[in-house]
Amino acid sequence: MHVRSVVAALVLMITAAASPSAARAQASTDPLADGLVPGDYLRVGVSSVTPIGGGGSLKDWKRGAGFGVLYENWDQGNTGVGRIGYGFMLDYSLLPFNPDHFVSEFISPFGPISSASAKKTQVIQGGLNIRIRVPAPFIMPSVSFGVGFLDWRPGEITYQPIGTTTTQTAKQQHRAGGLLSATGALDKHIYDRFGIFGEASYTYGFTSFGQGLAGSGSACLTSGCDLLKNTPLGTIRGGLRVKLGR
Repeated sequence: MHVRSVVAALVLMITAAASPSAARAQASTDPLADGLVPGDYLRVGVSSVTPIGGGGSLKDWKRGAGFGVLYENWDQGNTGVGRIGYGFMLDYSLLPFNPDHFVSEFISPFGPISSASAKKTQVIQGGLNIRIRVPAPFIMPSVSFGVGFLDWRPGEITYQPIGTTTTQTAKQQHRAGGLLSATGALDKHIYDRFGIFGEASYTYGFTSFGQGLAGSGSACLTSGCDLLKNTPLGTIRGGLRVKLGR
């Protein structure tokens, strides 16, 4: 009777050790993974996006706010969780107009202008992402690299030439193309399935289809014209990391 009890206990122990939940519990003991275990994750964050290092019409738009979602998967590794995760990201941002720069640079067919206003520019980024974690205690540093698509949709600009009471409109060209991105991040596990993260990214959009200002009663007559300009962006993002499922 005693032997049967011991055998039954061993069977239960082996079954529990082979179960996914036990594997996750074992992986979570890795002191250099800061709570990361194999599985699917969702990153949800808010971002600050800035056009950087660009000429032409990029200077007509200022830093704006965005919202991003990233699905990510981490496989099993030798010590619990692997070193490389992969996923898919989508980010949407709105950049406000910079009227001071536009007024100082733009010369309309009606001469210099006194004021200008515009709707916000919409920036959409989407693509595939590979994240490489750096083993460390108490926190999870990582670097990631992405490829994808960037869509830049400037808002229509309304301006008023000096000496007139009539407003005119101008429209900067829609830009779209592939992107490459590089990101450095820090993750911190908080409780159960939840963690927080902060990251800084540099994105280079190959959107060299820009032709400056073109539209109703407008022309690009200054050195600020952006013929064949690409779209570099800097992003600072922070948010919540959630493990999907159990």
